[in-house]
Amino acid sequence: MTRLVVVYDGACGDCSAIAARLSDVLAPEVLTRSCRDPHLATEFPVLAGHLRDRPCRRPLMIVVRSGGRAEVASGWSMLWVAAGLVAPRRWRAALRLALRVIWGGIGRRPWAGWPRRR
Repeated sequence: MTRLVVVYDGACGDCSAIAARLSDVLAPEVLTRSCRDPHLATEFPVLAGHLRDRPCRRPLMIVVRSGGRAEVASGWSMLWVAAGLVAPRRWRAALRLALRVIWGGIGRRPWAGWPRRR
C-alpha cells in the first residue's frame, strides 16, 4: 500500500485549500504537512536535501511505497504520480483540482506571458 505525505506552504490560502482536497481525490492515505513545521526534516529524512534555504518555495510529495522506500516528487513529476493514484470514480474532481494547480502555478511563473507581444 502506498502512502503520501504532501508538504505545502501553510501560510498560502490556495495551497492549503488544494492540500485539503487531495484526500478526497487520491486513493492512498494522504498526510498533509506544512513546510513551516520545524520537525519536518527530522520526521522525514528523505526531505533533507529539499528543505535547505527556502523550504516553502514549492510543494513536495513524499511517496512511501509498501516496502518502506520513500521518494520525493515535485513539479510535473508530482502531478504524474498523483494522476496514477486517483481514486476510482474521482477523475473529474481530480482533473478540476489538477487544472487549478496548473493554472495557479503558471500565473506565478515569470515566463507565463510568453510569447511576448510587442
